Amino acid sequence: MDNRTKDTLIAWSFLAPALAVLAGFGIFPIGYAFYVSLHQWRIRKGEYIGFDHYLRALGEPGFLVWFIAGLVLLWCACRVYRSLRDRQGGGYLPILIAAGLGLPALWLSLDQGLGGLLETGDHRLYNGLKITLFYALGTIPIQLGISMLLAYLLFKSLRAKGVFRILLFLPYVTPVIASAVVFRTIFSPHPSSVANRFWALLGFENCRWLYESKSVVGLFLRALDISTYPAWVDSWFPSLALVSIVLYNIWVYIGYDTVILLAGLSAIPQHYYEAAEIDGASPWQVFRNITLPLVSPTLFFLSMVAVIGTFKAFNHIYIMRTPGARDSVDVLSIAIFDLIFEFHNAGYAAAMAFVLFIAILALTLVQNRVLGKRVFYGD
Repeated sequence: MDNRTKDTLIAWSFLAPALAVLAGFGIFPIGYAFYVSLHQWRIRKGEYIGFDHYLRALGEPGFLVWFIAGLVLLWCACRVYRSLRDRQGGGYLPILIAAGLGLPALWLSLDQGLGGLLETGDHRLYNGLKITLFYALGTIPIQLGISMLLAYLLFKSLRAKGVFRILLFLPYVTPVIASAVVFRTIFSPHPSSVANRFWALLGFENCRWLYESKSVVGLFLRALDISTYPAWVDSWFPSLALVSIVLYNIWVYIGYDTVILLAGLSAIPQHYYEAAEIDGASPWQVFRNITLPLVSPTLFFLSMVAVIGTFKAFNHIYIMRTPGARDSVDVLSIAIFDLIFEFHNAGYAAAMAFVLFIAILALTLVQNRVLGKRVFYGD
C-alpha cells in the first residue's frame, strides 16, 4: 500500500463518524419523506400511488414539461451570450442574439408552462410559494442593508461599541414566542395599539395590520381615493399583514447580521485604509473599493443563510397569523403543517415538503453560481 492510499484511508476513517451522523440525521429524513410522499399516508401507511401527489400539487405534466423546457432554453441563451461576449469583447450583437433566444424561452416558460401549472395545480402550493417569495424579497435586502450600515458605523468611531453590540443582539436571543406575541400586540387593529398610535401621529387613519389581507399597494390606492383597481393588485403584491411580519423578522435578525458583519469588517487589514487615506480617497471610494469587496464573503454567507431561513420560516409566522389574513401570510411551511395536523394527510404534505426542498436547493445553487463569482476571497 503506497503512502497516498494510506493517507486517503486515514482521512476517510476520520470522516466516517461525521458522515454516519449526516446520513442518519440529514439524508435519511429526506429519503424517508420522499418514501412517504409516494403513498396514500394518513394516520398510517396506505397504498402505493407513485407520483400522484406531485402531479396533484404541481399540475398537469405537460405544462411542467413546457416550464422546464423554457428554463433550459433560457439557460442556453445565457450560455450563448457569455460565449459571444467573450469572443466579441462586448457590443450589441451578443445582446441581440441572446434576447432573440431568451425572450421566446421566457414566454414559453411563463405563459405556456407556469400559467398552466397555476391553473391546474394546487392553490395552496403556489400561493404558499408566492407568499414565501414575497417574504424573502421583503426581508433579505432591507435586513442586510441596515445591518451593513450599522456594522460600518460601529466599526468606525462610534463610542460604546460593546453596549450597542449587546443591544442589537438582544432581539435575536429573545425567545420567539415572547417577541412574536409582543409584536402581535403592537400590530393589533385596536385604535390604542402602538402601531395605530404612531400611525395617527403621522396623520393617517387606523389600520388593521396583522388582520389586513389586502395588499399594501391596494391600500395605498384606496388612500388616494382610487377604489377601483385591477384584482391582480391584491394578488401580486404583499398584504399589510405580511409586511407587518416582515418588519418583525427584520427587527430580529438585524442584530445577528450586524455582529457577523462587524467580525468581517474587523478582519480587514488596516494598511488598506491607511494607503487609501494617503492616496486621498473619499469615504465612498474607500467603502466601494476596499470595504465592500473584502466583506463580500461575509455578505454572501449571510445572504445564503437568509434565503434558506426565509423559505423555512414557520414559528413567528404561525404565532402572528390571524384568521382574517391567513391566505395572505401562510408561507409554504405553514401550508404543509396544516396538511399534516389539520387534514392528517402526511403523504401529500411530504410531497409538498419535498417540492419546497427542491426549490430551496435550486435557489441555493443559482445564488451560489451567480453571486459566488462576485465574491472576493483575496489573492
